[in-house]
Amino acid sequence: MINYDSFFDLVDININEIEAAKSYIKLRGLYEHIQMAQFLESFLHRKPLYCEVATAFRYDKRIRRIIYKYIGFLEEYLRSTLSNNFNEPNDLGIKTSKSLNEYLPTCLFSVLLQILWRTDKSFKKEIFPVDILLLKNLEAINCLRNAVSHNRTLVNYRNFLDVTINGKKCNNSLVENIKNLYLHLPKEIGEGFKKEINNAKFRGNVHRTNQVSWKLPDFLIIFINN
Repeated sequence: MINYDSFFDLVDININEIEAAKSYIKLRGLYEHIQMAQFLESFLHRKPLYCEVATAFRYDKRIRRIIYKYIGFLEEYLRSTLSNNFNEPNDLGIKTSKSLNEYLPTCLFSVLLQILWRTDKSFKKEIFPVDILLLKNLEAINCLRNAVSHNRTLVNYRNFLDVTINGKKCNNSLVENIKNLYLHLPKEIGEGFKKEINNAKFRGNVHRTNQVSWKLPDFLIIFINN
């Protein structure tokens, strides 16, 4: 049995929202809802409204979808760049019986980044439009990718990696990791990513069954301004 009251005690909920809340708790999980309510309260310093919890989940899902799409673009770009510029696996220090074009589609994203890191500095500079390329920043992108691939709730996730942006050490927040991804995307793709991330805060016109009012707490909003 689901103990709905263990969540309802943590939020201010309108009686008209109860059935919607129960429906999403069944889909998303009671524990996830409790964690989100407690996370929001720690910033709001009050009980969150249920619609704020529900909106946080909807916003999080939007952000995950955008990140997933653009990391997919990046992964395709990296594979094609290696394929277009190298002929044999040995050229990249890869030990395999496969041809390079057979091997690259099968390797993990983390392995792909390691292969790229072994290339010379000038080649890496052509691929990534950053002034200072750091291995730890590439590893942070892989960590972000894994969190998205496993459908983690991102806005209150605490296991991202620290990044360094424009020579400045930053923390391991979702915001900084998203900015890190943005800076490593090809410029034309990066602009699309920035626009979608910045627009994710808006309510939109889609309305589904059991969907409550859109009320996104300001502190959750992610904005890329560089």
